[in-house]
Amino acid sequence: MSGPLPRCAAVVVNYGSSALLATNLTAVAAASPDLDVVVVDNFTSAAELAAVRTLCAARGWLLVASPTNVGFGSGVNLGARAALDAGAEQLLLLNPDARLDGSALERLQRVVAADPMVMVGPVVRTVDGRVWSDGTDLYLDRGSMRATRKRPTDPEPRVEMWLSGACLLLSRRLWDAVGGFDDRYFLYWEDVDLSRRVREAGGSLRVVREAEAVHDEGGTQGEGGGRAKSATYYRYNIRNRLLFAGQHLDAADRRRWVATALPEAYAIVLRGGRRQLLTSTAPWTAMVGGTLDGLRLLRRAARTTRTADAAGPVRVLQSFPDPRPTTNPYIWMLKDCLDAHPDVTLSTFSWRRALTGDHDVFHAHWPEILVTGSTPVKKALRQLLFVALLLRLRLRGTAVVRTVHNLELPSGISRRETVLLRWFQRWTTLLIRINTSTELAERPHETVVHGHYRDWFAAHPRAEPVPGRLAYFGLIRRYKAVDTLLSAFRAATDPGLSLFVGGRPSSPDLRAELTALAGPDPRISTHLEFLTDAELVAAASAAQLVVLPYREMHNSGGVLAALSLDRPVLVPDNEVNTQLAAEVGPGWIHTYAGGLTAEDLTSTLARLAGGPTGRPDLSARDWSTAADLHLLAYRRARALVAGTGS
Repeated sequence: MSGPLPRCAAVVVNYGSSALLATNLTAVAAASPDLDVVVVDNFTSAAELAAVRTLCAARGWLLVASPTNVGFGSGVNLGARAALDAGAEQLLLLNPDARLDGSALERLQRVVAADPMVMVGPVVRTVDGRVWSDGTDLYLDRGSMRATRKRPTDPEPRVEMWLSGACLLLSRRLWDAVGGFDDRYFLYWEDVDLSRRVREAGGSLRVVREAEAVHDEGGTQGEGGGRAKSATYYRYNIRNRLLFAGQHLDAADRRRWVATALPEAYAIVLRGGRRQLLTSTAPWTAMVGGTLDGLRLLRRAARTTRTADAAGPVRVLQSFPDPRPTTNPYIWMLKDCLDAHPDVTLSTFSWRRALTGDHDVFHAHWPEILVTGSTPVKKALRQLLFVALLLRLRLRGTAVVRTVHNLELPSGISRRETVLLRWFQRWTTLLIRINTSTELAERPHETVVHGHYRDWFAAHPRAEPVPGRLAYFGLIRRYKAVDTLLSAFRAATDPGLSLFVGGRPSSPDLRAELTALAGPDPRISTHLEFLTDAELVAAASAAQLVVLPYREMHNSGGVLAALSLDRPVLVPDNEVNTQLAAEVGPGWIHTYAGGLTAEDLTSTLARLAGGPTGRPDLSARDWSTAADLHLLAYRRARALVAGTGS
């Protein structure tokens, strides 16, 4: 087949390997100028993310920043979604420590263009020319592996060939047919599983021997020959071998794989040599832990059907009703991004839907809303309905996911509400945290960072910043310490300063206190009512500095709203804000320690005299990435309920 080639995107998952990207991926992209490049960064450190961000910006590559390490397969899924959304018709899945030249990529592309239901790989060689992979056989009688080129012919064994995920190319059509990688493998064996599912979907596998790639052994997870490998390598290879058996094999083959579990685990550890077994306990620990974990997953998988269910749309009931104009924009944007995701079927909350509908996941945000009411009768009725909902979720095996917006239960609630909410907490399957600093002990959880507001605010005109203008906006509660801001500002005597405070106080008493504090100072203007989006954009963009002096700041949409409008912020010094400062770049997040003072306000304004340049980097907070990560969380929660996840 000749003629123009389909648009192709390379998807590369990075985990602390920016130096390899600079060497290998740069060479791949230079050899194939028409190739789109998507880099998924599985977070290791702020410095590594900054290095990857700089590299991607310099090369014109698309960066998808995951707030945590979601694993190889899930990382590829994030990158593939971004590549396909950008228009790619073929996907090149490539390790950071692998490279291929332009002619090899063209050969792979032409084979797939001629048959979109074939997944292909090149002959992969080491840097010294040895064949590293040209197809591998999985022996179904015991779960061992051997290069396909070494397959015996007499007698013919029961084998199935698989292709290494170090370098694969497949079409959009085939990717959609198999649903991408299975999130449960995390690392290793996800390519074995994918190869099996390609055949199950009616596709085929092929090694294109006219195309070659080079693989730097051990460039990422310590895979090189002749030296010890990482405990991660051992544990997940051992674990996932048994997970694969539980998912794909019949009872007789599963029994054989269980019988050979320890010998095969020992063989996997021996890939790193014998000396390591005498000098470290890590290989032994990984061997035992991987085997026990794998046996548990095998038993659970054998009792259930495969969770594709895992590859199909997930039916999600949210805990919020249809949004209204005054609804938190976070809810609006979450609803919109999940509505747009092809693998999520979303429903908003009503008691009728909750108690009669069929859903795979119930996703709660502020569950306390479901157990309160405007009158004692309404509150009692809601609490009865809440009990009925919990029992129905439990009996139907519906996964319960909760986003941790607040660490503690609300203050001032009744004993009955406390009991109901703690009951709900115990029955929650999986938690979603919206920053990496939230400590959730040993509970299953995923991280989906709070998205930005750039698209949300885009329709509203901005004001020009006023020198010396400070601003606070948002719902006013006592813990947000707006009274402290007013007192600190009044102590600053510079007549060139001004302060705007906008937002609805949570009580009449608080409104009266703030009005009294602001009244004597003509430099202070207030609008103690709900701010429309247009009013918020005007107030924030007119400020030289947004000040959010919360006494407790864990997750603040206000900080992201200000940054989305390219306004610097002054916030308390804590771990969350320190991490955010490293993420968005210098000059945008300013902090103070202890109570807010006039000196904190004036010294921060002095540092901003020149103003930060450019825009804060909010690339890690794109809502399409948030949708993908929510889907990952929903699928994991379903697997936990089914007994096939961990």
